[in-house]
Amino acid sequence: MEVKLKRAIANAGTVELGARPINWKTVIEAMIVVAFGLTAIVEGLRLVIHKDPYVLYDPVGPGFYVLALGVGLLIVGTVHLVANFRKIRAIARIAESREMKQLFSSIIVLALYLLFISFAGYLVATLLFFLLQFRVTGVKSWHTNVILTLLFTAVYYIIFVRLCEMVFPVGIFG
Repeated sequence: MEVKLKRAIANAGTVELGARPINWKTVIEAMIVVAFGLTAIVEGLRLVIHKDPYVLYDPVGPGFYVLALGVGLLIVGTVHLVANFRKIRAIARIAESREMKQLFSSIIVLALYLLFISFAGYLVATLLFFLLQFRVTGVKSWHTNVILTLLFTAVYYIIFVRLCEMVFPVGIFG
């Protein structure tokens, strides 16, 4: 009796579909993301198609951005939904605990980046951010980590600071 109760508690929120459990929480999450994606696509198309002839618009404008964001959300929600049907519960538990650690570590690294960017400036903070973030995501070799950090920082600097002429904090080192 006690074993059946423990199994029932462990499987709460899941329904067996053959050998694959369905986690309804994940299905609901995926459906919400898909709904937001569809809504963003509709709004993006509305902004792109219906334009006031007396107003000047930026060619890239908010419509294309919202449309691209909606397509991205739709893809992510669909992949999330499909992945739920392919996952085995035991593997999912192991992966989720490891993924949750990475997620919280990434959030902490991002928070440190946001705090550090105004003090140290964009370039130094971005170097430290990528160095820590690649370590969190599983790049074990320091040699590879440093090369990737320098490469990504240079690419981001060229794209955002030089080509797009965005203004970022220079900090005390600038």
